[in-house]
Amino acid sequence: MPTNLVERCTEAAHGADFPTVWHTVLKRDPLVAGIPRQRMAGAKSVLEVPLITGQCILYDGDLRRFSLEGA
Repeated sequence: MPTNLVERCTEAAHGADFPTVWHTVLKRDPLVAGIPRQRMAGAKSVLEVPLITGQCILYDGDLRRFSLEGA
C-alpha cells in the first residue's frame, strides 16, 4: 500500500539521506515503477519516485519529508 511505503520512508529518513532511503527502502519495493526524477513543485525542486499505482512519492529535500501524490 503506498501510504505504508511513505511511512517506511519517513521512518528510514531519521538520520539518513535520500540515497540511503532509496537503496534500503524504495529501490526493491514492488510498488516502485522507476528511478527517482527531479522536478519542480511550485518554486521547489523535489524528487519524484513513480509507483505502479499511477501515484508517486515526493521527497522534499529542504524539509526532509516524503509525501504521496496522485490518483
